[in-house]
Amino acid sequence: MAFDPTITDTATSDTAITGVTDLGSLRDADGGPVRFLHSSDLHLGKSGDTPKAFQNLVKLALERNVDLVVLGGDVYDSADRSAFAQLQFTQGLTRLTEKGIRVFIAHGNHDPVEANFTRVAPLPEGVYTFTAGEPQTFLMTVGATRLAVTGVSFATQKEEANLVHKVGSTTVVADLRIAVVHANVEGLPGHDNYAGCTRDDLLNSDIDYWALGHIHDRTVTPMPAGRWWAYPGNLQGRSTKATECGPKGVLIVEAAATGFAEPEFVACDLSRFLRVEAEVTGAEDLSSALDQIGQQARRAIEQDNPLGLPTVVRIAISGATPAHPQLQQLLKGQDEFAETLAQFLPANTSIKKISLDSTVPYDRDRLAARPDVVGAVLTKLDELRHTSTSSQATSEPNPVMSALLERAASTIGSPARTLTEKSVSLGAITPEEFLDQVERLLIEGLAPSTEDEAELAEGTVQE
Repeated sequence: MAFDPTITDTATSDTAITGVTDLGSLRDADGGPVRFLHSSDLHLGKSGDTPKAFQNLVKLALERNVDLVVLGGDVYDSADRSAFAQLQFTQGLTRLTEKGIRVFIAHGNHDPVEANFTRVAPLPEGVYTFTAGEPQTFLMTVGATRLAVTGVSFATQKEEANLVHKVGSTTVVADLRIAVVHANVEGLPGHDNYAGCTRDDLLNSDIDYWALGHIHDRTVTPMPAGRWWAYPGNLQGRSTKATECGPKGVLIVEAAATGFAEPEFVACDLSRFLRVEAEVTGAEDLSSALDQIGQQARRAIEQDNPLGLPTVVRIAISGATPAHPQLQQLLKGQDEFAETLAQFLPANTSIKKISLDSTVPYDRDRLAARPDVVGAVLTKLDELRHTSTSSQATSEPNPVMSALLERAASTIGSPARTLTEKSVSLGAITPEEFLDQVERLLIEGLAPSTEDEAELAEGTVQE
């Protein structure tokens, strides 16, 4: 695929364009259906493997012979856009445009349009940056398909306007439409709620593919009739924060008979960050507990990272085991604990942190039968579980969660309460799992010595 010398661009990345711009024909029909690469949150300028991950993006776009690359914001990690990061980006774009690949860029909160920075080199011809404020549309013919790419950039870091609604309100005659926006859909947690929008804003438009940026977790969501909205996630993980973990890369999207086919994820990262959960329930002693932790961690790492990339892990240990006190003692020396577990893990793996959330086993039936506050609490929790299950069956708002969070708000604080509510609404934790956590915390506080039945609280609870 190469530029047709008879075609002259009607816009370049350094020209302020409003409304609709026709770019002409990109290629003949013999190149197959429209194919493009969707990426976002490159965060160039950040130390680590990000520059090499961008090189992998460029290489992949060339290998897969895509027509377009669309970037959904945060190309740079900071508004000042270091000279080295700009050069890396420009060199990569030049490799793409020399092969006829057009690039469309929407800027986000890390690299807003009105940022104060010094440009070290012009962007190559064939690269188009969406201006801030009002959406722009670029029309082109790709083979036999009339394609429109519409987008808008952040003017400043804290963009409050609903940019998705603005883009969705535009109209243009085309066979397929792609929208490029940096935005947060319904306040997804873990990221600032800039350019917030709703799912209905995405659905109630004639956009066939929403190429979004801002959320570092990959999310691919189907809409009716071959339409999609998607976050590719960031290009390279940077820490063991939940949104930075797992494979990172881009989405390859191809036109189908109707709309677009399901996007294909392709990893581009050079190193990986993971959170590993290890369960020690059933381990009879410290040796078997360590063996369980190590084996589970190894399986999780190998499953997530079959190519053996350098990996940094955070291990969270949970479950009930008599070895809990010994694990607590080990945890006092994180480095020694990490060295002990490292022998179980694949090469190129380092342990960032170990957290311990295990307990000593307890006989729940015996505790529930106690004629004291412990027995009363467990009985009440069973009643709440029944109410919670009944509420879920009728699709009604869960009164159990609402009541518990209302009572706990003064203790856990308003932000923690909001985060818990969002976790439940997004399915990260069920009401039953929440009640299990409440039960365990209460039992640990009320009956820390579960095997000593002689230590009953004085008196009984009257119901």
